[in-house]
Amino acid sequence: MIGWRVRLSLSGWLLGAITLAFLAYQWLPIFTLGLLSFSGPTGGTTFPMNGTSFHWYEEVWRATVMNDFKPPLLRSSLLALACSATTIVLSIMAAQAMRGQFRGNGWFFYLMLLGIMAPGILVGFGFAIMMRLMGVELSWDTTTFLVQVSWTLPFGFLTMLAVFNRFDRKVEEAALTLGASRLTAFRRVTLPLVLPGVIGAGLFGFSLSYDEYARSMFTTGPDATLPLAVMAQLDRQLTPEIYAVGTTTTLFSLIAITIFTVAFWAMRRSTNLRRS
Repeated sequence: MIGWRVRLSLSGWLLGAITLAFLAYQWLPIFTLGLLSFSGPTGGTTFPMNGTSFHWYEEVWRATVMNDFKPPLLRSSLLALACSATTIVLSIMAAQAMRGQFRGNGWFFYLMLLGIMAPGILVGFGFAIMMRLMGVELSWDTTTFLVQVSWTLPFGFLTMLAVFNRFDRKVEEAALTLGASRLTAFRRVTLPLVLPGVIGAGLFGFSLSYDEYARSMFTTGPDATLPLAVMAQLDRQLTPEIYAVGTTTTLFSLIAITIFTVAFWAMRRSTNLRRS
C-alpha cells in the first residue's frame, strides 16, 4: 500500500514538472520580449540590455505615420470583437442544428470544418480573387471579417458541440412540459447551462481573429490590421518598439481573459446562491 501511494505521488510530481516545463517553454519567449521592451533609448533587440526605460512605449504612443500602430490596433480589436460575437451566434446555431440529427448532418459537420482543413494563405488568396471578380472592394471590416469568421467558426462550433453532447435533454423537455416556449426554454434553461462553452467560443473567435495574418494578408485592402503592420515594420527595421507592441497586446489579451473568467465566476456564484 505504501509503495502504491509513493508511486502515485511521484507520478503526480512528474506530471506537474512536465506541465511546468511546457508552460515555461511556451511563455519564456514572451517574458523575454517583455523584458527587452524596457530597453534604454539606445537599446537593441538582443541581450545584454542597454539600460532600462519606457522609451519604446513612448515611441509607440507618439509614433509617426510610417510606424503608428494605434490605428491597426484599433482595427484588429474591433475586428476581433465582431468575429467573437459572430462566432458565438453561428456556433450556437450550428451546434443546435447538429442536435436535431437532420438528413445530411454528416456532410454539414465536415463542411463546418473546412475552415480548419484548408491552408490559410490559399483561402485568403482565393477569397481575394473571388472578391475582385465580383467587383467587391477589399476592406478590413468586410472581406477580412468574412474570411476570418470562416476560420474562427469551426473552433467555436466544436466547442459548442462538445458542450451540447454532455447536455441532458431531459432538462429542456421538463421546461417544455411545464409550458415554456422553445425560445424561453433556451434562454432560461439551455443558455445558462452551456454558458462556459459560449464564453469559450467567444474567446476562440477573439484570439484567433486578433493575430490572424495569413488570411488577412490578401483581403485587408489599404488599411492594415495589427499583424500586417507588425510584419511590415519587421521588413523595414527591427527595434524594441515591436517588443513594446507585443507586450502591450499580450497584456491586453490576458486582461480580457481575466475579465471573462471573473464575470463567469460571478454569474455561476450568483446562480448557485439563487438556487440555495
